[in-house]
Amino acid sequence: MRQVRGTVNTVELIGWLGDAPEMRSFPSGSSVCLFNVATKHLGARSENGERSIETDWTLIEAWNKLGEQCMRYLHKGSRVRIVGSLRTHSWSDRETGLHRHRTFVRADEVLFLDSRPGTDDTDQDIVEAADEPEDVPF
Repeated sequence: MRQVRGTVNTVELIGWLGDAPEMRSFPSGSSVCLFNVATKHLGARSENGERSIETDWTLIEAWNKLGEQCMRYLHKGSRVRIVGSLRTHSWSDRETGLHRHRTFVRADEVLFLDSRPGTDDTDQDIVEAADEPEDVPF
């Protein structure tokens, strides 16, 4: 994880994939695997004092070799641990001209928490991003 002096930008999530991961490739040769991870948190108290359980969806980007491993082993419903950094991508909408942004986690490590098929063993293979330059094509 790359840190800048005086700041910390580290995110750790454990949750489940909401859908199959998607891979995108770029002319530069880079590729990115995109998927959403569901996590839970306690919501507001109701009138009877009970707290609801709410779901948050977080977009994950896994680049290059890390993304290839995610495409190979992850599927809808996979349980994962993600360690990465919070990022924001900003752009102007071509149709409306409005300024848009999206917040996501750029994965540095992905831990596959599912059991291996045919066994009761938990597959806890950690896959880490290679130390690659930050040349994101968008």
